[in-house]
Amino acid sequence: MIRAATLERILVILSDFVALSICFMLAFWVQFHSGWIADKYDPSKLFADYAHMGLFLNIAWLVLFTCAGLYRSWLLMSRTHQILRVLRGVIIGIVLIIVCLFGSEFISKFSSNMPLSEGYLYGSRFPWIFIYGGLAMVLVASFRMFIYLCLRGLLRLGYGANNILVLGATEAGRKVAEDLKNTPERGQRVIGFVDERFQVMDREFAGFPVLGKYSDLAALVKKYRVTGIVIAHESSSPQEIMRVLVWICEMALHIYIVPELYPVVNGRFKANLVYGFELQELFAFTMPPWQVRVKRIMDLVVGGFIGLVSFPLWIFAAIAIKLQDGGPVFYSQERIGLYGKPFTVYKFRTMRTDAEKFGAQWATKDDPRVTKIGKFLRKTRIDELPQILCVLKGDMSMVGPRPERAVFISKLREEIPFYISRLKMKPGLTGWAQVRHHYDTSTEDVKIKLQYDMYYYENMSLLLDFQILVRTVYVVLTGKGAQ
Repeated sequence: MIRAATLERILVILSDFVALSICFMLAFWVQFHSGWIADKYDPSKLFADYAHMGLFLNIAWLVLFTCAGLYRSWLLMSRTHQILRVLRGVIIGIVLIIVCLFGSEFISKFSSNMPLSEGYLYGSRFPWIFIYGGLAMVLVASFRMFIYLCLRGLLRLGYGANNILVLGATEAGRKVAEDLKNTPERGQRVIGFVDERFQVMDREFAGFPVLGKYSDLAALVKKYRVTGIVIAHESSSPQEIMRVLVWICEMALHIYIVPELYPVVNGRFKANLVYGFELQELFAFTMPPWQVRVKRIMDLVVGGFIGLVSFPLWIFAAIAIKLQDGGPVFYSQERIGLYGKPFTVYKFRTMRTDAEKFGAQWATKDDPRVTKIGKFLRKTRIDELPQILCVLKGDMSMVGPRPERAVFISKLREEIPFYISRLKMKPGLTGWAQVRHHYDTSTEDVKIKLQYDMYYYENMSLLLDFQILVRTVYVVLTGKGAQ
């Protein structure tokens, strides 16, 4: 069954395309067949001759709307907010149309040595361009509202709803479950409760099944294809809430908390209010979908460029490592990526070949295991270059938190609250924590870097990525931030 969010996106894109097609057909009729624009009146013009222009314009509108974030899920967001976002997108589109029309005339006049300050044909078209924009705004918004009316009808029938688990068979949990049950048009369906008292309590609560305890969450999420979890734990202790979150924050889930628990997380995490419910979403991913796609394109372009430009450094590092001790040039290791997925990371070897003969251990300041050439490679970050292969493959991004080993994650998740939340981000070749702090040498360093990582997650954007990449160049050139 198609999920509500997927069905929503398909229907909204189709409705936008139809609305914009109607706008183009009306614009064609006004220009050539209505007689309202005397110098353009020509009944012999056929729409079929201009259909390709309409298709191109519609695709351009859809790309613009994508960049404006209009194809995110709006099921739990305000309709008014959506209409305002449509208005903003249309205004930007009209401005771009005007710039293109006048730009083309300006270039034509300039190339023909005509006066540049007068005789612009499209100056008289301003009112019609604005009418076209107003019509696009009205039709796109109206079609969208109609789509959501139909979509809410399907959701009331139980089609396409997202599955939700409630953590904690409490009164707060009962209220949330009943509210969601009474408003199926929101697209969220409670499939049951999870409670630590599972072994000693009834198998039903508030008319919903009690499916297990917190340690069963991973299996339940997979079995019921859960997309979101509401934390309604009865304890208001921060330690208890953090213990609950440790079970779920590494999963690809939306995490909500009830009002009774707001004070517990207030000031600790950035949370978004959920429209229509007394809920807050924790660890909300705020980067617009279009920026996510551009970020991936940027990874491929920047990663490929750095790989080519730095190739002489690869040769230098390989020769230097071989000449020093004759050992292997590269060092491969399994790291943990997005949502706990393991992958193999590659680096230039900077330590002795027997560096971990006694098992995994932290690197330390002036670590005796680091070779002479290894100190230089680390200081200049040249040792990180082979990770570009992981970026191109998609296991890593150019910007993100440092990928960590499973053995350290198992240890740190017990010592540092919410350390596991780093797994909600794709690891990066560089990152906010890497350019703001030195290599991890202790648990305290990890705690500091986690704050930087969470700041990056809550403020993730292409602009921040660009700032981090620029600062990385500064770190490489000056050696600051590296050991």
